[in-house]
Amino acid sequence: MPNHGDDRFVAHFDMLGMSTLTKRDPESAWQKLCDLSRARNERLHLEIERSDTNEILTDQVHSFIFSDTMIAFSKGNTQNDALALILLTTEVFTQALHYCIPLRGGISQGRFSFNFAANLFSGPALADAYELGETAQWLGIVVDERTAEIAKSIPLRSAQNEDVIVKWDVPLKNGVSISRNVVNWAVTHRNSYCGPVPLTVEAFYEPMANVFGSWQALPTAIQFKYENTVQFFNAQYGV
Repeated sequence: MPNHGDDRFVAHFDMLGMSTLTKRDPESAWQKLCDLSRARNERLHLEIERSDTNEILTDQVHSFIFSDTMIAFSKGNTQNDALALILLTTEVFTQALHYCIPLRGGISQGRFSFNFAANLFSGPALADAYELGETAQWLGIVVDERTAEIAKSIPLRSAQNEDVIVKWDVPLKNGVSISRNVVNWAVTHRNSYCGPVPLTVEAFYEPMANVFGSWQALPTAIQFKYENTVQFFNAQYGV
């Protein structure tokens, strides 16, 4: 049986704009936290069927929400654990978008220790997942090399036979971009999108304006993150 300090796959997600929203409109901020919890509860415990082995994967992932941060981690360090964490956290990410919650996150593999009774979580994998997500200037999911290698070895493909993990020049806080592995949520949930292509930044942000304010009122740095997200989305549709 795995113990609390084994290697495993770890995801760290946080909500964009939560600090500003909390100060400006505490009631709306609370509602968004409730919506994040709802998205987690609706998606993180879905069953997954491996197309290559026909295995049914259930109850593979633990999670914890604190304020606008969600930590999710696998119970073990196997291919199934990697598959479950990638797919289920992507489900949470897209469901959160449905509830107008902008998330960014990272997934990493390595040592991770936890104690649910004391709400303690630590380890290099958590630090790496936090850094991958926090430095990315967009809404999306960045994946470390080890997790990407395992996902590609399965192989992990969308319903349209497209790669779920792809290379992308992820924009960072210092103004440069770096080629990293990312989850291609635009193709994993292609069938759930029925809007125009190419997608405009204004159309993407419009459902969130009632909560986070008008597009024109957003700081330039925040606008930049939405613009980068839409650029990624449109690229997956070939535009």
